[in-house]
Amino acid sequence: MDEHKKKILIIEDDEHVSRVYEMKFLKEGYNTVLVANGEQAVEKVKSERPNLIILDLMVPKKDGFAILEEIKKNPSTAGIPVLVLSNLGGKDDQKRAVELGANDYMVKVENSMQEVIDRAKSYL
Repeated sequence: MDEHKKKILIIEDDEHVSRVYEMKFLKEGYNTVLVANGEQAVEKVKSERPNLIILDLMVPKKDGFAILEEIKKNPSTAGIPVLVLSNLGGKDDQKRAVELGANDYMVKVENSMQEVIDRAKSYL
């Protein structure tokens, strides 16, 4: 693996969604790591040290808010930018995610895949 490539950790339980993003990011020249549940997510953040985390809030075993809180509380992972990509579009959810340390919040149905990729690239 090319160590100079930026790595994106995608925490998303919908396999179709995560695979499509994986293909798009690979085409853009990024490495991706896919995680489908919250328990694996925090461990992968620690072991993989991604340059960016794309986080769905509705994942099994531990929700995205809990994942975000854990990542941001740990000094070794707190500096990794987190882009929340969720179907939760409520202002309270967005406010809570930002308060917990999310760098950005995008609602899946309101943004095209290209908009998400462009926004993600702005953090890399």
